[in-house]
Amino acid sequence: MNSNMTVIAILMGASLFFNVAMNYMGDNIEEFENRPLPPKKLKKISTHNPLIKVDATSRDAWTLVDFSSKKTHQVEDLENNLNKLVHMDWDIGFQRTKVITNSGATHGGGGVGVMDLGPVKINGIQKVTPGPFIEDTRKWGSLRNDAISGWYNYRTRTHNIESKKSVYMVRTAEQGHMKMRILNYYCHQKESDCLTGMCTRDEAACLTLEYVYIPPGETDFPPPKKKSAETDTADKMTTVAVN
Repeated sequence: MNSNMTVIAILMGASLFFNVAMNYMGDNIEEFENRPLPPKKLKKISTHNPLIKVDATSRDAWTLVDFSSKKTHQVEDLENNLNKLVHMDWDIGFQRTKVITNSGATHGGGGVGVMDLGPVKINGIQKVTPGPFIEDTRKWGSLRNDAISGWYNYRTRTHNIESKKSVYMVRTAEQGHMKMRILNYYCHQKESDCLTGMCTRDEAACLTLEYVYIPPGETDFPPPKKKSAETDTADKMTTVAVN
């Protein structure tokens, strides 16, 4: 009898350890990508589209962006304050490499959805792409949107984050649409500088975004404006202020 109780206790302990370990991995897996990348020459991207840089440096707070107004909110301890999201206008939230949307498991009434179109030319997308749009789910205890959560690669040699430059079609909270891509992860460093040398974590998590927004009822994206912006020079971007 005692031996049976011992076996049961060992199994229960092992099960508890496994669950704790898996929850820890789930909470932190967004910070890493286990696929090493060889050094390569970065293509410099020039764009005529709007650019913003989102301060997502906090490890405790999320920066929530409303792309129709360019206003932001910052929410501490979001998991325990999901009820606050009902009273905020926002589309996409950022914290370090993590991304959530105003939808699904995060906020069921938000209505935001994301579709990954791959590393295509953003100006080649001239119309709203039909769905399916992916909403937020909870996996391993963490909120995430599977369409955009894998937006980056982790470079094992320099421990830097490199955007895959995928274009995302986004259905916004007010039922407008947006096409966007993440161009850079660093606050004052060019992404090209982070391919061959280490960019510190103090320099990380200011995401430079290129996007084109159209309001509800419109299906055609406007052509890019004539004035161009250099997307590889992070310190020339406009940082989105936290309200």
